[in-house]
Amino acid sequence: MTGNTMGYKTMKKIAENIFTYEYATKIMPGVHFPVNSSFIALKNNQLMIVSPGPFEKGMIQEFIKKYSVVYCVAPNALHHKHLKSFNDLFPEIDIYGPSALIKKQPWLSEKILSLDLLGKKLNSQVLFFPILGNAFLDETVFYCRQSKSLIVTDLFFNMKDPMPLGRKWILGFVGARNKIAQSRLVKSATKDKEAYTQSVKPLSELDCQRIMVGHGHLIEETEDIKKALKVIGAVQRESIRS
Repeated sequence: MTGNTMGYKTMKKIAENIFTYEYATKIMPGVHFPVNSSFIALKNNQLMIVSPGPFEKGMIQEFIKKYSVVYCVAPNALHHKHLKSFNDLFPEIDIYGPSALIKKQPWLSEKILSLDLLGKKLNSQVLFFPILGNAFLDETVFYCRQSKSLIVTDLFFNMKDPMPLGRKWILGFVGARNKIAQSRLVKSATKDKEAYTQSVKPLSELDCQRIMVGHGHLIEETEDIKKALKVIGAVQRESIRS
């Protein structure tokens, strides 16, 4: 990842209104993945947090107190591990995410709000793109108009060497080691190929200066951005033909 350290542990400034917080999460015994939480500073002193992590209490409170309105976003059905600790710290902050999370986090049944609702509210600043055809992932990706940044979570990875042996093995197994690639697990879980293809098609029409991934390195080179957008669509078109 690139960017300037903000004075908070692992908090980095990516663009004028975009920040990330990097941490590690356990995938299986001996295997950890890097994970990025994203922060989008919006107009009217608002803040959108995508995929909250195990934030240090002092750090996150110092950062959040600058904003009058904060939106907490669970971007898919997999990134929910740290929602409870975030809610314990900030019970007054609304949480938005897919309804599938209620089965995994029952306490969300009286808390979670629709991503469609937030998408309509923030449409002038952030575009929401629900990725269809994959109920297992149920991901929404986000495009920040001001910074021209696309934020994805598990739709594809961009993890490169050097990395621990366990991570090398699992990324090799899912076909995503040392390259911009979609995991075979995500591909196999995409049951409605046509719905998926139609939902990702608008992404190729965006004016992107960078793509921020949930796992791996920031993508900023023009050719890498083109490659990433091609990976999202082309792989599934191949699956349709198979």
